Amino acid sequence: MAIAEVAACIALVKGLNDAISTAKEARNNAAAFANIVGKFAKANDAVLNTEKKYVGRLSVQDSMQIQIAKRQLSTFNQQLKDIMLMQGLSQDYHEIMNRVEESRLEHEKRLKILKKQRAKRDKELAQVLQILFYTICGVSLFFFMAWLYTLFR
Repeated sequence: MAIAEVAACIALVKGLNDAISTAKEARNNAAAFANIVGKFAKANDAVLNTEKKYVGRLSVQDSMQIQIAKRQLSTFNQQLKDIMLMQGLSQDYHEIMNRVEESRLEHEKRLKILKKQRAKRDKELAQVLQILFYTICGVSLFFFMAWLYTLFR
């Protein structure tokens, strides 16, 4: 399942390249910029959600693809900034990026919380298994001693 979601993220990021080409040709077309920003937000959310959903469980290859997608999103962000600044839309760009930055910070905060919760859950599971092991050993020892008692009585 993770492979499909990672592939979907990669496909969304690749779709942004087409949108950038369109924006360079469109010049001052607000609808084209809205479409590009929408695709950027969708791709960014997909990458962040996939990373969040599979935190610590992605294979090395999938993790590398997610990292490459993040780098491509960063490159796309720079290209979008350049285009919008040349079009005189710097205020719009800054508002959009503030929202994206808030989303990214919230995502990182949630990832930290999820990692802490997973570590706590793993620790608790290890403790429960240890208690269960010692209980089984104790009960087994008791029955073994009872069996020896009946044997040599």
